[in-house]
Amino acid sequence: YVFSEWRTGQQIVLDRNRDYWNPERQGYIDRRIYKVMTNDNAAFMELMRGGMDTMGLTAEQWVGRADTRQFNERFNKFAYYTPFYSYIGWNARRPVFADRRVRQALTMFLDRETILDTLYHGLGVPVTGPLFVDSDEYNADVAPWPYDPAAAAALLAEAGWTERGRDGVLLKDGRALEFELLITNDNPIAEKIATTFQEELRRAGVRMSIRPLEWATFLESVDGHNFDGVMLGWSMPPDSDPYQVWHSSQIESGSNYVAFDNPEADALLEEARVTFDRDERIALYRRFHEIVHAEQPYTFLFCSKALLAVDKRVHGIIMYPYGPQGIEWYVPADLQRYP
Repeated sequence: YVFSEWRTGQQIVLDRNRDYWNPERQGYIDRRIYKVMTNDNAAFMELMRGGMDTMGLTAEQWVGRADTRQFNERFNKFAYYTPFYSYIGWNARRPVFADRRVRQALTMFLDRETILDTLYHGLGVPVTGPLFVDSDEYNADVAPWPYDPAAAAALLAEAGWTERGRDGVLLKDGRALEFELLITNDNPIAEKIATTFQEELRRAGVRMSIRPLEWATFLESVDGHNFDGVMLGWSMPPDSDPYQVWHSSQIESGSNYVAFDNPEADALLEEARVTFDRDERIALYRRFHEIVHAEQPYTFLFCSKALLAVDKRVHGIIMYPYGPQGIEWYVPADLQRYP
């Protein structure tokens, strides 16, 4: 497909590339119009009135408005995992996060299972490391850090956070255990997770403030390493290569925003890049997974399911391991709507 039109804030139009070198991969749909809609409810209404043929659904829509006879008669639904995970990253440049016991404790203060059930309606899995949960490289033997406030409090005490100030916040050498968490201002799920986390930490004597930012400002803060904690997510290629996110050489010029620096992890990432035997490479990445899990530079959150609805007049949908590509999609002549 080739670019045809872009109306800012409205839509992007792509036309089929009839000069593509492989005629069998030119696709059948002549034109694809991607509508820009920032409101989930408005987008769903547009889908239901026939203004769109396909749409990614939220978990709430999937279990509610899309779980009706009317919807199921009109749309096919697909739920699948893609190479993605969400996380809270801890900036190791900040002294408060220099001790891994603090990072481990913060993870154990977050009830991820309850969040997954209530906010994602169970449509996802908790992750323990920086690889795709459905890949061989992901180390399934690594158990998630449990939700255990008592054990978390013990870890903080072990790290020296034993006193409490008049406001109830933990102190170490006269310094309060407090930090700021950055989130984007257009993500209600992130806001709910952050608010839940904030309350749990407050009870434990940890003061976390939440700072919602518009995306451009948010990205500028992350790129500039100007944050304490940040809630984000990574999409990954099908073939794992976490070097850019995790190698220490990428702290200043790459995507290692949290300044993770571990010599063994560096060596594993370097070796995996030049190891052609897949089984050997899998073993290297599984060991790397163990290290990152133990160090907790991220509080790993979830790999949530992609939830897709497609009008039943669209045929030829093939579900690949990472979801449909769309190149085989077509609409029979008697079902076509557009000239």
